[in-house]
Amino acid sequence: MIARSYRLLVMALVALVSFSSVARAQDVDLEIVLAVDSSGSISSSELKLQLEGYAAAFRDPTIQSAATSGSLGKVAVALMIWSDAAFPKFPSEWHVIAGPVDAERFAVVLQNFYQYTGRSDGLGGGGTGIGDGVAYAIKMLEENNLTSLRQVIDVSGDGVETDPWFRGAVTMPDARKAAELRGVTINGLAILTDFPRLDIWYRKHVVRGPGSFVVVAQEMSNFAEAIRKKLWREFTNQISEVDVPVGSQFTLNVEQIDQPPKNGKNRGG
Repeated sequence: MIARSYRLLVMALVALVSFSSVARAQDVDLEIVLAVDSSGSISSSELKLQLEGYAAAFRDPTIQSAATSGSLGKVAVALMIWSDAAFPKFPSEWHVIAGPVDAERFAVVLQNFYQYTGRSDGLGGGGTGIGDGVAYAIKMLEENNLTSLRQVIDVSGDGVETDPWFRGAVTMPDARKAAELRGVTINGLAILTDFPRLDIWYRKHVVRGPGSFVVVAQEMSNFAEAIRKKLWREFTNQISEVDVPVGSQFTLNVEQIDQPPKNGKNRGG
């Protein structure tokens, strides 16, 4: 009886060790949260245009190659819709991109994100709570069971941060400090439809960290092109204005990014 109990205990321990090895953190080259603005200044059609632009980017062979260009050959990405600090955030699951199949799977989630959340419309509204969105993204990075040398929050939006009426809101100065303490880089994509100098505000108040940068979309119709350029720089770890990626095995001239995708997939806008 004792011997049988001992065998059962050993079997349970073996099973526990096996489970732990499966559940342990996965190593990737980069963890990145795509933090997308859905505040009151963004219409439902404009939000869908942003999501379609992201989906088209992940279907682009150039971006897929960039995502797998690091030493481990994979990156981890998640989408998160933010708006007013008092309103709920809408995150996706984390997706590890290690090839075209993974990229297409994530693109489907992006393009059909309304269905993914179980809502047909209304993923935001109210004020522009950038800091609260960044704070939420930091929490996503902390709880994703992934490890990497680089963690990035990719903020896209069309306005400056508004004064929150919600008492528990995190504003951008505190969010930037939290990101700095954790070694998280914040990059920006400024859509200049409402604020022609928003990129300057983003450089001063949003982006932070080594090699952080801002990409500009003059209009919402330029968003898909801008996000391709931005993702390529982030995936290849290009931290300077020179067209030579740093810390990556993948080399590509930025002029190639300016060309339309060869696969003819639908691109937002």
